[in-house]
Amino acid sequence: MASEATQNLASPAMIAGGESSYAIVIQRHVGDVVRVALGVVALVISALAARYTNVHVPRLEVDLFRVINDLPSWVSPVLLAVMQLGSIGAVGVAAGAALLARRIGLARDLAAAGVLAYLLARVVKTLVGRARPDVLLDELTLRTLQGGLGFVSGHAAVAAALAAAAGPWLPRPWRRVAWVAAAIVALARVFVGAHFILDVFGGAALGWTVAAGLHLLWGAPVHRAEAPAIKRALAAAGLCPIWVTPLSLDARGSRPFLVATENCGECTDLFVKVIGYHERNADLLFKLFRHTVFRNVEDESPFATPKQEAEHESLIALLAQQAGVRTPAIVSVGVAENGDAWLAEARIPGRNLARSMSEPVSDEVLCEVWCQVPLLRAARIAHRDLRLANVLIDEHGKPWIVDFGFGESGASEHRLDADVAELLVSMSLNVGVKRAVATALQIVGPDPLRGAAPLLQPLALASATRKAVRHHPGLLDELRSAVADSTGAELAQREVLLRFRWRTLGWIAATIFATYVLLPQVGHLGHTIAALDEAQWQWLVGTFAMSAATYVAAALVLMGASPRPLAFGRTVNVQLATSFANRLMPYGLGGAAVNERYLERSGLSRATAVAAVAVTVTVGAVLHILELLGVGLWLGQSRVVLASALPSGWGLLIGFVAVMTVLGVAIAVLVRRRDWLADVRKAAGSMADIARQPRRAVLVFSGQLGTNLAYIAALGFAVHAFGGHAPAALVAAVFLGASALGAASPTPSGLGVVEAALVAGLMAGGVASAPAVAGVLAYRLATFWLPAAVGFFSMKSLQRHQLL
Repeated sequence: MASEATQNLASPAMIAGGESSYAIVIQRHVGDVVRVALGVVALVISALAARYTNVHVPRLEVDLFRVINDLPSWVSPVLLAVMQLGSIGAVGVAAGAALLARRIGLARDLAAAGVLAYLLARVVKTLVGRARPDVLLDELTLRTLQGGLGFVSGHAAVAAALAAAAGPWLPRPWRRVAWVAAAIVALARVFVGAHFILDVFGGAALGWTVAAGLHLLWGAPVHRAEAPAIKRALAAAGLCPIWVTPLSLDARGSRPFLVATENCGECTDLFVKVIGYHERNADLLFKLFRHTVFRNVEDESPFATPKQEAEHESLIALLAQQAGVRTPAIVSVGVAENGDAWLAEARIPGRNLARSMSEPVSDEVLCEVWCQVPLLRAARIAHRDLRLANVLIDEHGKPWIVDFGFGESGASEHRLDADVAELLVSMSLNVGVKRAVATALQIVGPDPLRGAAPLLQPLALASATRKAVRHHPGLLDELRSAVADSTGAELAQREVLLRFRWRTLGWIAATIFATYVLLPQVGHLGHTIAALDEAQWQWLVGTFAMSAATYVAAALVLMGASPRPLAFGRTVNVQLATSFANRLMPYGLGGAAVNERYLERSGLSRATAVAAVAVTVTVGAVLHILELLGVGLWLGQSRVVLASALPSGWGLLIGFVAVMTVLGVAIAVLVRRRDWLADVRKAAGSMADIARQPRRAVLVFSGQLGTNLAYIAALGFAVHAFGGHAPAALVAAVFLGASALGAASPTPSGLGVVEAALVAGLMAGGVASAPAVAGVLAYRLATFWLPAAVGFFSMKSLQRHQLL
């Protein structure tokens, strides 16, 4: 934790300095950037939801409103009294009280945040235009007279702004009191009938964002122990400090001090790290980010207290020292009067290896550094920040490993390999790729290097190393090539470390918007629920049977595309696995990768496997176009009458589908598949070869046709189950059109786009909104969600039998 600083956005200004034991330092904190971003996202999402549910309030929100609004009347005096803390008058009272207490900075923050939140709340009300509950609901308990608009709640915004603005100035118990009061204000506004849950949530997000923005603008106070308090804490631990002075070092999550102690007339220098709640907060954000975004980080709990952090680091350092690793001896661990934890270790005079040195780094020093790695691996200790900045070279030229703040005992092989990758990259930046790889191979051997090769990528590195690599383009690729050449292995592919892609998260948000906001606009949610209650479940059995048939047909397609015979049952199991893989990636890339891997495991070369998968995709696309043309003629002859009156939300539904489709096609053609024309030519040649082999041609073409027929039947059964009456031509046209749009969209398996297109198409053909929505939801459950769940277990089974 003393290796990489959380950068302040401005130089700290000491308010209480000098020789005082504790200081309040005004700092701009990176955490406030995160708070502003989260607050803006929450406010925008809630505002969009409020804007598009202004006429028909979702049933869930109505139910939550009634639960709170129907609370017994005896709680009224308490809630009504606390509710006044969210009024504009409370801002003046709170700021005035802070002035009387001579807390000028606190008074400024309270006044600015409260007034700004109040004014912005009025602006947001006008932009969103959502009515209050007494206008949107027929029956409610109205305890105060209200007027104007509902979203956002001004009281909730002001209360949250005051609590967030005062938080950094208050002791931790009082911060909790402030936020409890803000929560009661929001609860009271729902209780009196003035707002819905979404209104007070948006108000709280607005107030929180305003306060975080002000803290980002002019900084927020940080309470921390200074040298006198640290000196008293060390003295209480029996270390007899003579003097304590802070050090200006790169120290993420802690503050370093140099301490001189005297024991029996002998002076000793100590290096002391102080971990306070402010530093822990920076660490907390860092760890939560890693837990959320990355796979296999295997961190210790991100919610550890400062004392637990210090004790953890001392334990890992002691275990490393016991394993023979050259690391400074731990002297003591303790807690200062204000709760800041400290860790004292023997000071090693020297400088870290990452800094420029008067002489080039010798091979002997490099070997000495790498010699520490096998000792750590043998003890199953992962340093987790093993870069040259954490390697000290003492006055005798010996390397010391320091800073085990992120260390881990009983570490997995993956974590141990990550240490090797980190040290390889950091050392290559200093001495070059050839020397770093040659020395590592000589000391640690080929196996750890092979394990580290997939982790030679930016996401697996510490942020300081990652930043340095940006100035050396091509370094990581050169390192992977050098490792492959030196160990005699194939060039390693980068391991997937992200749990999700930010782009995918955005499309999921768009899908939620389409499915749960636009669909209630198309048909009243109550009618849809009634249709679910009256479902004819025997027709749904047909829907699930047809869904299962699609995987049998898809297996026939792959068997026909493969020049080598494939086992039928195993191939069906593979198609189930593709249903899970396709939920993770758009454009069917996940399923294509699974099929390709399966064909390679079945004895085909990579080129042949790729060509076979391309044939299945191309045949499917060609048949889909021909089927669309044929169904269009069929639909015209059947004279299906388009609905003349459609709900207001239908236009938004069509607009959403159109935008997502155009965007998906642009991404696929211009970004992902720039050589798509060449791919089409290759697939066309493969199709010609299959056409000359009748057995394979029958399997491929009949399987593709059977897949679409089974999907069309599944959709028809699902709509019929809920009382919808749709001609076969309409169902076929709607399915083929919606699946084409879904294939072009950038969401996994067209999530959101397919649902919206199916509902819009059925309603345009005259199907009532309730059975259209209910039928589409049941159809997607049978053909999208449940197969994905089954496909997960198929994937695991195939991997266990080494078929994938």
